[in-house]
Amino acid sequence: MGEPLIEIKDLSKISAEDKVILDNINLKIYKKQTLGLIGPTGSGKTLLLRIINILDKPSSGKIYYEGNDITNREDFKIRRKIAMVFQKPIVFKGTVFDNIYYGLKIRNKDKKSSEEEVSNLLKMVGLEGYENRKASTLSGGEIQRIALARALILKPEILLLDEPTANLDPGSTEKIENIIENIQQNEDIAIVMSTHNLVQGQRLCDEIAIIKERIYQIGKTEDVFRKPKNNFVAEFVGMKNIIEGTIEKIENGLTRVNVNGVKISSSEIIEGCSDIYICVRPEDISLTKTKVKVKVEDSEKILNHLNQLKGKIIHYKENGALIELKVDVGKTFIVYLTHENFLDLNLTIDSDVWIHFKPESTHVFDRSYQCIYKDDLNNSQK
Repeated sequence: MGEPLIEIKDLSKISAEDKVILDNINLKIYKKQTLGLIGPTGSGKTLLLRIINILDKPSSGKIYYEGNDITNREDFKIRRKIAMVFQKPIVFKGTVFDNIYYGLKIRNKDKKSSEEEVSNLLKMVGLEGYENRKASTLSGGEIQRIALARALILKPEILLLDEPTANLDPGSTEKIENIIENIQQNEDIAIVMSTHNLVQGQRLCDEIAIIKERIYQIGKTEDVFRKPKNNFVAEFVGMKNIIEGTIEKIENGLTRVNVNGVKISSSEIIEGCSDIYICVRPEDISLTKTKVKVKVEDSEKILNHLNQLKGKIIHYKENGALIELKVDVGKTFIVYLTHENFLDLNLTIDSDVWIHFKPESTHVFDRSYQCIYKDDLNNSQK
């Protein structure tokens, strides 16, 4: 990735009431990268964007732009390289054209010579022909698209998006996401976007940072969602099956775990600790009414079906297009089945079943690990 466009080191923000809002934030933002800040409401996402945009100042820590310290500088040259679209953007009086042209106007660019730029951006955001409409008459989704065009006409190096679809209907959300994908493909812009929408973060971001005052994990989307490093992230990304265990031994490329007498194997090797969590996503667990038999000589199949646990269904409910079951195997596991599979197996409460999941689907992490700090950053963001 080369050198970061923006680097944040040991950044913290304390409110006037001495409340910690951001704690020891370390981030690197690279050119043409999309970084997602994902966390619950009140986690500090918007404030972090405002600090990057030099609208707020941190209580401590440093911000570097292309290696230059901009922490306490009101540098308009830097500000002009960054554009931010707020969760609830405000339109100015006048036409749609006037709103998009505004940034160029304050930079003394001629209105007539800007017409083609405005027209091209309106086409890009799906509002071609809206030039002469009053901006105040537009819908929420249209205003959001106007705000994007108003930011993009400034040709920023970094585009900050604060919950860009939080207040929009599904149709408008899809249009905004398509625009973001278009920017990613065709513009040389780094994007930092905050969202609490996990699916959106997975779909649009190259990397995501899970944040709640501090950064609990940062990395490639697949790694964060399938290999959480701590309990907060595991719960936040919907792991469901997060179970305490103790490592018994490591052998044959497997970590052998004791979960309250239940033996489970993971293909992930974890050393230097004994108290761990295991995580298995419900969709990675198969369920049958009889134990799956494998030939002794077929070592690959034995590995694939190594975790076979006998249990009893103690609860089930509909979960959208799936049936969510709780199976007691000595510990409770949550399993997802399609409606068709559930009916074919003729399952009910107290049905005896077997659950199966591969060691490759069994993620393990140290129970004592909490957050990403500076020492972890270079290993997480490369």
